[in-house]
Amino acid sequence: MYISKSRFINWTRCPMYFPMELKHNPTGKDDIDAERERREEILGELLDSMKDSTMGDAEFSEEDDEKFDSAPSPEHEALLPYYHQVEDEALKVAKKYFRGTFQNQKLFEYEHHGNTYRCYVDICNENDQEINIIEVKATTSRKYQDLFFRNTNARKDRIPYHLFVKDGNIWHLNTADSTVSEVALETFKKKKESLLDRYHKVGKYPHDLAFQRFVIENALRQSSDTRRVNYYLAVLNSEYVYDGAVDENGKCLYNDINGQEIITFLNLNEITEEYQQEILKEIASLESYISTPHDVNNKVDVGKHCAWGEKTECLFWSHCFQTLRDVPDTNSANKYLDSNKSFLNWGIEGKYQLINNGYYKLDDVPMEWLVKRKHQIQRDCYDSGTEYIDKEKMQYWFDQLEYPIYHFDLEGFPCPLPHFKGESPYSQSVFEFSLHIERKPNDCDKEKDNFIFLNEEYFNDERKELVKAIIAHFEFNEDGTLKGTMLAQGKSFEIGRLKELAKLFPEYSSKLLAICEKSADLLHLLQNNTKMYNGMKNADIFNYYHKDLGGGYSIKKNASYSCANAHI
Repeated sequence: MYISKSRFINWTRCPMYFPMELKHNPTGKDDIDAERERREEILGELLDSMKDSTMGDAEFSEEDDEKFDSAPSPEHEALLPYYHQVEDEALKVAKKYFRGTFQNQKLFEYEHHGNTYRCYVDICNENDQEINIIEVKATTSRKYQDLFFRNTNARKDRIPYHLFVKDGNIWHLNTADSTVSEVALETFKKKKESLLDRYHKVGKYPHDLAFQRFVIENALRQSSDTRRVNYYLAVLNSEYVYDGAVDENGKCLYNDINGQEIITFLNLNEITEEYQQEILKEIASLESYISTPHDVNNKVDVGKHCAWGEKTECLFWSHCFQTLRDVPDTNSANKYLDSNKSFLNWGIEGKYQLINNGYYKLDDVPMEWLVKRKHQIQRDCYDSGTEYIDKEKMQYWFDQLEYPIYHFDLEGFPCPLPHFKGESPYSQSVFEFSLHIERKPNDCDKEKDNFIFLNEEYFNDERKELVKAIIAHFEFNEDGTLKGTMLAQGKSFEIGRLKELAKLFPEYSSKLLAICEKSADLLHLLQNNTKMYNGMKNADIFNYYHKDLGGGYSIKKNASYSCANAHI
């Protein structure tokens, strides 16, 4: 049987995945569509880097056959060409730092116990002494740069000790030397261990590369190739700031800017070597799943491998959670707010252990476990069908509003490669805003008080025109402060973009920052903001709850319901 990297990653999740795939794709078990698998892998990386929504909900049917839909949205499909640009840029930069020949998508295969393990390498660089395997990922270096801790033996306690250190344009794994305290050394080990956890946000790609190392080195051994092999992740440099350079055709030129390249490399030799023992265990498990397939009608334990509710959620999650266990979508036991460690006293460490122990719904959880006030409120709303309203705190939020109220929403496109001067990889390149001005309570003329700005052409830099349009529709006092209040749902996005625009266009910064200073967030009305309500009764409890919220405050699914039913 052919086992590609994608198959290996999915089939080793748990005993259920392989037989479920055989059931729903019985004719394709011996074939690999490399192009399709590569496309799905790229889309997964883009989704992971954008921190966007899940790829699409699996469609559950109560008929005899279940249907599972992993098709990405059109928005995600539109990002594919940009990823190929990332690969092109990675090759350009790699040629500056590695000598020898280069080959894209080189295939390596290794026969083992009657199966053919295979992988394609994004960039394979070879010379007489060594082979450099470069796997291109659409993520940024920040994910790995942020792996640091405080060295308590340092001169100042706040000095960070990074897990990766940069040498030129290549990041290497740091070492914990003799100056590191015993406490800090333990933290260093834990940070490093996260790289060896395939389900941790920083361990996913090292695990991918470790599987490739297994295939590559065994394939080279079989061909008697004794050259040294190095393993790198090529990722977008989060510190890179585009200077706006273009070529003769108007295409972006990502030059070296003050020693910063658009692509940087992480040396993962040590990590992928340490991963090999785990890879061998996973291969042994996989081969047992193949030789003796699990009965899909029998439960298996759920766990972090399911990635329940995450971007990498298992394609067959509904089979294990809904068909076999009847776990509801919105009011499952794990929907108790901030409940991840709430039930430790009863031997439950997290949401998966709740499910494995048979606690599927909110009312499956024993009442004596609900010692937190917010959990008691949730349960009461669920059991009685009533809503919880903290009128005092909500009225306090309303009292902070000053008319006119500017109902403001910005839209941006987080492209992997920056388009305009001043942007970095995955910068939210703003291209549209909508503004609805409420002059006084219930006074918002649908014609005169509604404004929309939309770029005429996506590839034109119209950010300055957008900024001027924003300022033109907001009113300011003589002292420069905003007259009124800017209102948004999750205002941190709008404030973040306004501050970025203020840096890019300093001539408008005072007014853009004035908008940020006088702003309100709808989430603080419904959910909470402990700092805002400091000193008030129930300052640490949400302001509104109804069972239909299902433990969340999504504007698309729940907030409109809450606003319509919150009577003050």
